[in-house]
Amino acid sequence: MTALRVGLVGCGRVGVVHLEAIARAAGVQAIAVSDVDAARAEEVAARFGVARVVPGLDALVASDVHVVAVCVPPRDHFAVASAALAAGRHVLVEKPLTLDPAEAADLVAAVPAGVVACTGFNLRAHRQVAAARRLLAGGALGRLSMIRTQWTSAPAPPGWRSAPGQGGDPLWAMGVHHLDLWRHLTGEEPGAVRAAGDGDALAVSARTPDGVLLATTLAAGTSDSNEVELIGERGRLTLTLYRADGPHWAPVGVAAGGVGARLRGALRSAGTLPAQARIARGGGDFRLSFAAEWEAMRDAVLHGAPPHATLADGQAAVALAAAAEVALRDDRPVEVAE
Repeated sequence: MTALRVGLVGCGRVGVVHLEAIARAAGVQAIAVSDVDAARAEEVAARFGVARVVPGLDALVASDVHVVAVCVPPRDHFAVASAALAAGRHVLVEKPLTLDPAEAADLVAAVPAGVVACTGFNLRAHRQVAAARRLLAGGALGRLSMIRTQWTSAPAPPGWRSAPGQGGDPLWAMGVHHLDLWRHLTGEEPGAVRAAGDGDALAVSARTPDGVLLATTLAAGTSDSNEVELIGERGRLTLTLYRADGPHWAPVGVAAGGVGARLRGALRSAGTLPAQARIARGGGDFRLSFAAEWEAMRDAVLHGAPPHATLADGQAAVALAAAAEVALRDDRPVEVAE
């Protein structure tokens, strides 16, 4: 079977996460890496058994890779992805697609015919998100009234993530994932965006044309959590994206945290312990979602399957995040098209 050949640009923290995922993914192989820090590229290549360290972007996109994985800091996404697309390479660009809506639109317009160009929204490939989509499609929740999400993290590490305007703040580093899930789970384009808080702790909200309330809270400088709650007329579904024990279903009439619900949850959790152990050995649902993302990329490039998240999806999330920035600054609702 032909393997998907990947050339990865950017050997920092996110690049390593992708190389770990590629090593787990069936039918995907990293064959080349490149980084502005040549010693770092050599060390990472040796760690993951990558055959080639390529000295520059031009040489990498001119090589025999199928896909260029763009894992550089967000400010450089546009330049690297543009070069790869100009060379006719398929691309997977880490989120956020860009920090500038105009650059995001330019990248979407630059995709040649026949090229698979994806945004790195690994949560779309997350086991629990896929389960939620199936339940929604089957009508298990009834009419959806609200999606409420939360993502919190430790303080940003030193380097570009701690510098203002570089995409390391909660809105761009975490929030764009959940803003994408607004669209992915509802199938609708959100309306005017509202935001409150500051750069380190904020809440972002909107409504869909069908009236679903969308609310996301984000904070850095605390413990880690990553949860999504879908509230419908038949009950509530909670996704615990950093844990292996979800999703959790609470039908109408069952009190959240009640004794009966906790007992049923404990029994259900005990029954899934073998599956949870397998997930834990693979790095947990969150890490495994990156491998699933690469397998989806393999199927799109080699077998013509629909891409899991297009550059247009990335562009839409950039537009929502940019609207949230303006809403936060000006303390007013902001239409996404502004």
